[in-house]
Amino acid sequence: MDAAVAGAFAAFVAEPLLASAGGAGMLTAALPGRRPVCVDFFPSAPSGQPAAPDFFEVVIDFGSTTQGFHVGRGSVAAPLALPGLIEAARHGVLPLTELVSPAVRMAREGATLGPEGAHVFSLLWPIQTLSEEAIALAGGGLPAAGDTLTNPDLADLLEELGRLGETPPRFFDAVLEGFGPDVGGMLTAADLEATPRTGAPRQLRLGDWAVLTSSRVGGALVEVILGALSGADPEPDEAAEVLRVAEACRAGHAARAAASARGSTTHVSVLDAAGGAASVTLTNGEGCGQVARGTGVQLNNFLGEEDLNPAGFHRHAPGTPLPTMIAPTVGLHHGRPAMALGSGGSNRIRSVVSQVLYRVMRGEPVEHAVVAPRVHAETDHAWVELVERTDPDAVLAALRSRFGVVHPFPGRAFYFGGVHAALIDAEGRAHAAGDPRRGGAVAYA
Repeated sequence: MDAAVAGAFAAFVAEPLLASAGGAGMLTAALPGRRPVCVDFFPSAPSGQPAAPDFFEVVIDFGSTTQGFHVGRGSVAAPLALPGLIEAARHGVLPLTELVSPAVRMAREGATLGPEGAHVFSLLWPIQTLSEEAIALAGGGLPAAGDTLTNPDLADLLEELGRLGETPPRFFDAVLEGFGPDVGGMLTAADLEATPRTGAPRQLRLGDWAVLTSSRVGGALVEVILGALSGADPEPDEAAEVLRVAEACRAGHAARAAASARGSTTHVSVLDAAGGAASVTLTNGEGCGQVARGTGVQLNNFLGEEDLNPAGFHRHAPGTPLPTMIAPTVGLHHGRPAMALGSGGSNRIRSVVSQVLYRVMRGEPVEHAVVAPRVHAETDHAWVELVERTDPDAVLAALRSRFGVVHPFPGRAFYFGGVHAALIDAEGRAHAAGDPRRGGAVAYA
């Protein structure tokens, strides 16, 4: 839990557009001698009623496809990331001052942007340029790989959080000032009093495995897809197997019709020698393009993502929990924590987490399962990676026989998210894989 929470704080600095103290998340854990737990810090619909919401669409180009997101002050839901991580830290050992210290150090000294991080900035730059404050967080212009980004305001905020043992009140004051109804936002003081929910994770049993995942929409859809995949043996023909997986993903999409979710995300998975597993996913949507004054924090745009608002924008009744696709997951093998995984990747999360889990559960090494080519499907559309396919033409033909529109990607694509997974095998050996699609990394202690 300590490593997962400290890693999450550090992600606010290292992946500032995908994870943010202005966003939210969820953590699933199985700890020795304790019941499995899910700490849910994803917000509910706010109650503010501005006369004229600051709310508009920005289209993001992913290369082989585009996706529209609504941003502005009226797209912001309550930021629960900081209260959520504080709650999760109570299940660990180290004090908050130590858990925030790596993030504080990086925010002051600078975090070097890798190629994938630079790609994220280039994708979401139309949102970043909506305010001078957001541009300043990027160093004053579109950053490139190798650039070092600092955030002294965020360092001060996290240092104060560690010292107080709670979210600094000035953070919520800045959020209310910058995102309340008087300036086109939806947040009220009552909305900012929301607290994380802690309870049992969703559990699915498949043979020798028990899968513990989020209690919201994302976890339910992982259960649907994984159940469909596990219901029959893999097809020996590559194209037929890709089609089978795509159909399972489409079943997951159909199941989410009542409550859907997406969002750009980052993920941390941890296993330890004592037999504990923790999996935490953070999201800021794509960011709203505006920063809470004096905090170094860009706020989320959860109210501007279509899948979180299936009946239309600003239609949720105040206090209604927003749906989310994030699915931090822990796998128990013969009753012991054996795997922790999760993914970023918008509404593709349900598909890619299920595919990696399914591959590992049928005996593939986790390192292979994470980098293996992926497929995702919704209604009459399918998206597929062709890299390392034995017969890509046959794969495309099979998909086109069942889907009206097929979107092929020649290589491993950022679009398909990043599954970061850790595993301890039956002999007690540790394995881990960071997804190259999202700049994943592995550390052994």
